[in-house]
Amino acid sequence: MAIVKMSKFDLVVFAEQRAKVLKKLQKFKEVNFVDIELHDENGELSKDAVEGVAKYANNEELTHIDERLYQLSNAISLIKKYDERKTRLRDVIYGNENYTFDELAKKVLTYDWKKVSSELNKIGTQYSQIKSEISKKYTRYDEIDLWERLDVNPKELKNLKKVNTFLGTVPIKLKGTFIDGISELDKTYYEELKIVKDEVYYLVISSIDESEKKKLAEVFRNSSFTVENLDIDAVPQDYKNGLQKEISELKKEKRRLKAQIKTYSEDLTDLQAVYEYMQNKKLRIVESEKLAQTENTILIKGWIPTEKVSEFEKVIKDETRNNYYLTFIDADKDDATVPIKLKNGKVASTFENLTGMYAYPRYNEVDPTPLFTPFYILFFGMMGADVGYGLVLLLATMFVLKVVNLSSQMRKSIKFFFYLSFSVIFWGLLYGSYFGATIPGMWRLVDPASQYNDLLIGSILFGVVHIFVGLAIKAYMLIRDGKSLEAVYDVLFWYMALIGGMLFLIFKLMNLSAVVANVSMWVMIAGMAGIVLTGGREAKGVGAKLGGGLYSLYGISSYVGDFVSYSRLMALGLSGGFIASAINMIAGMISGSWVGMIFIPVILIAGHLFNMFLSFLGAYVHTSRLMYVEYFGKFYEGGGKPFKDFRTENKYINLDD
Repeated sequence: MAIVKMSKFDLVVFAEQRAKVLKKLQKFKEVNFVDIELHDENGELSKDAVEGVAKYANNEELTHIDERLYQLSNAISLIKKYDERKTRLRDVIYGNENYTFDELAKKVLTYDWKKVSSELNKIGTQYSQIKSEISKKYTRYDEIDLWERLDVNPKELKNLKKVNTFLGTVPIKLKGTFIDGISELDKTYYEELKIVKDEVYYLVISSIDESEKKKLAEVFRNSSFTVENLDIDAVPQDYKNGLQKEISELKKEKRRLKAQIKTYSEDLTDLQAVYEYMQNKKLRIVESEKLAQTENTILIKGWIPTEKVSEFEKVIKDETRNNYYLTFIDADKDDATVPIKLKNGKVASTFENLTGMYAYPRYNEVDPTPLFTPFYILFFGMMGADVGYGLVLLLATMFVLKVVNLSSQMRKSIKFFFYLSFSVIFWGLLYGSYFGATIPGMWRLVDPASQYNDLLIGSILFGVVHIFVGLAIKAYMLIRDGKSLEAVYDVLFWYMALIGGMLFLIFKLMNLSAVVANVSMWVMIAGMAGIVLTGGREAKGVGAKLGGGLYSLYGISSYVGDFVSYSRLMALGLSGGFIASAINMIAGMISGSWVGMIFIPVILIAGHLFNMFLSFLGAYVHTSRLMYVEYFGKFYEGGGKPFKDFRTENKYINLDD
């Protein structure tokens, strides 16, 4: 199980066959197209450029499909927003609809999705307009409501000839100033209409006498009176009543449109299927832009798994009726442009996402997935160690896998935790932990509460094995690539220094065999000397080489840090167990009363579920860290480009191959 071998193909077909060929290749799925570059960075013709060859482009088709997708997306969102059908357990279990590629294409042809989506978009536009209109009228209503005590038509006030009328506001902190000032005027009348927050609303009626106008202007200035223009032709209360009637009618129309939207609920799954088809169609159009064309032909380059070469050629042959030109070249192992596709066994394949989260391997590297999977399972179980928690995880994942209709990616994720549950149960048995409790008379290998020193030593020993395996993988890769001496320099000398040093300390401090202590000391010295002499071999000059070697030897301190990092295997296992015990203790403290009988199940179920979540989350994060930092750092670089199947990631359906 390793990185899938790749072959690069060059294909030429007639231009009129492009759409059909791409559709067949999308059904084939395992094709990663290469963008044919006809110009280099300086804008000059590249080596692939030939006279009469140009890049393929169809912006009009892409614009059209984007419009269709936008229309479908709006229709789907509208139905989902107002779909009042309750999500039942059986609906969750049933999951997304399953389609083959041919069934999906047939659905688009037989279902009148254009009519349905167009109608829904039209209704949606009307619905949005009415909502906007209602919002505007409510805003207008609130504006008029500020003048509700005004019992005359503002327009009629403006038409008065012998007096000036003003509607306006005064800051509440200047209310006293306004009243004192305006009370001194003989030919001016004012009426307080409303107080809202920090403002007071007034009606002011004053004589047109010039002297009175000047005095009033002074009062307005001193009190920061702001004139408001109430532009309505009705008494405010009557105008408000009219607005209420209009709002009521708009709400009635809004309810009608909402009810009309709900009648399309049964169309939801069909529209979603069409949306997924259109997404795949858009992908065909987008990928077409990587192609090149002549007046009559289309040039296609890409990668496919080597094992699929015969099947690929048969697809092309059948679709083009033998009118094609096709060549294959096996990928060079040092070609950095080769897309990476991983292929692993039943268990290891569920851990490929972890590899992808870090970095895909380069084509000349090894796939680290099967190399870290056993360690990941082992370490995860050690951190989450509890029989009860493991059984809950096992039964939950078994139920989901057996009953629920899952997408292939989701099934992988559930299987990931399914396999981890066995390790949690295994370590729970070794620790004798059953939901944080121990069962009298039940066998266990170690008592975490009293033998934590043994667990710490065991955790570090696991770390030593883990790191040494990483170094062994590095040695294998170097020897495979014909770099046997570098395997000696970068791996064997480190083995000698680390193993010799550890054995020397153990046998010396524990007063064991002096012979073994002396031999291990000289092995350690030889290893260190080898590191110093070869660690700076790339440098120029003797001094630089020795300096580089000494710096390499200083790296032994990082190994000590790496070994200590594995103490988290013990720490997380203990913390989860102690929290579980504390939950049991709290439940025991309130037992013996009718109140306790009510709350004990709540405390136990909620407490253990929460602790289980924390334990598994911590185990997931910290186990991943041990893989990424301590393990991968010894042999793995990554940096490969993942192979992209000629399919979109489906959101609403399960698309079978």
